[in-house]
Amino acid sequence: MKNKIMILFTTLCMVIASISCSSFGATPTQQATPRPVKPAGPLKFEPESLPPAQKGVMYEAEIRITQNITPAGDISISKGALPAGLELVKAAHEDTAKISGIPQEKGSFTFTVFAWCFGTMVSGQSGQKEYEIVVGE
Repeated sequence: MKNKIMILFTTLCMVIASISCSSFGATPTQQATPRPVKPAGPLKFEPESLPPAQKGVMYEAEIRITQNITPAGDISISKGALPAGLELVKAAHEDTAKISGIPQEKGSFTFTVFAWCFGTMVSGQSGQKEYEIVVGE
């Protein structure tokens, strides 16, 4: 009886090991190899600089992030401000944001754009870039 239990236990262990290994694409004598995860590098912001604007004239510019592993969760202004009349809006389901509107004041406006990305099997990336919009008459 003891031998039958031992044989049954050994057989059960082999079946479980076989099922576990086949779930990972390995045979009982192989070990599943984890897939390497690409390390997250810095985000890149494009364009390098923004075009000038004119007071009272419609303005549009697009900022995109690249070199991201996962999609952008948000792109926003973290420091400084846009000229009155302009706003930055992230495009839904894209890695871009658009600055648009009609500038209501002239001058030089410096602000920092901040972006963060979702994290899944890697930590979400984040980054920032300082921009300037010069609004002329």
